[in-house]
Amino acid sequence: MKITGVSALTALNRPTDVRKTERNNDTKRGTDVFEASDKAMEYSVARKGVSASDGDVRADKVAALQKRIANGDYNVSAYDVASRLVDTRI
Repeated sequence: MKITGVSALTALNRPTDVRKTERNNDTKRGTDVFEASDKAMEYSVARKGVSASDGDVRADKVAALQKRIANGDYNVSAYDVASRLVDTRI
C-alpha cells in the first residue's frame, strides 16, 4: 500500500502567519456571585446544630450499633428503608 500526498498535509499543519498579540489592560473583571439554595441553607443550619450538640449523642447506643455492624448482626429490612425514604421524600 502506498500513501501519496503526505507532504501536502504536513504543509497544512504548519503555522504560516503568527503574530504576537498585545495585552489589553482595559478589561473589566466581573464578580462571581454564589447563592446557596434553601435546602443547602437548611443543611448548613442542621449541621451546625448537630456539631453544637455533642452532649446529646448517646455513646452507649452508638457503640452497641457499631459492634452489631462489625459482627454482621445488624440487619435493616428493605421495607423500613424504603418507607423512611418515602417519608423524607428523597
